[in-house]
Amino acid sequence: MVEELAQADDAVAACVDTATWALTEHDLIAALDAAHRLEQRLAAVKLALIRELDGRGTATAQGASSTAVWLRERLRLTIPAARRLVDLAAVLDAGNPGIRQALADGQITVDQARVIADTVNTVQTTAGPEAADKAVGVLTDWAGQFDPTHLRTLGTRILEHVAPDLADAAAHAALDAEAARATRDRHLTLSTL
Repeated sequence: MVEELAQADDAVAACVDTATWALTEHDLIAALDAAHRLEQRLAAVKLALIRELDGRGTATAQGASSTAVWLRERLRLTIPAARRLVDLAAVLDAGNPGIRQALADGQITVDQARVIADTVNTVQTTAGPEAADKAVGVLTDWAGQFDPTHLRTLGTRILEHVAPDLADAAAHAALDAEAARATRDRHLTLSTL
């Protein structure tokens, strides 16, 4: 893997010095799309490496209190950024493999992967693994059209697409709970003037 990453590094280094002003608009857009896709694929590799380092306990073996602290020192990240990487690496490793594959294929961004992983985890808890697999497919398709914020908003209604019966039951239960709360909180006060 180290050799392949070194070759990729050399290829990217060659691109850094390219005169972008000389590219046609079409080539400029194509290069931007390719660079973005490559960035997401490298993020998938980086997250897999972080997960393996975390699983092996490399950080503590080298004297750090946690993998996030070790990453802060090694990669000069902030602790919150390092923690997000460690957490996402763990979620992608333990979660639905479709999310990790979509990131590795460059179909989704790291931020979209976080949103999809959170949403799929909720769907799996609520509706089971089959619905979670469907949710990965739907959310990955939507990721081609929506940014992470909109994707999170759409994710709140994902059950309607992957498990409509459960979504109807959940909506009915929410309405019943609201009616019970309204009945409980309803009161009349009489006072003399």
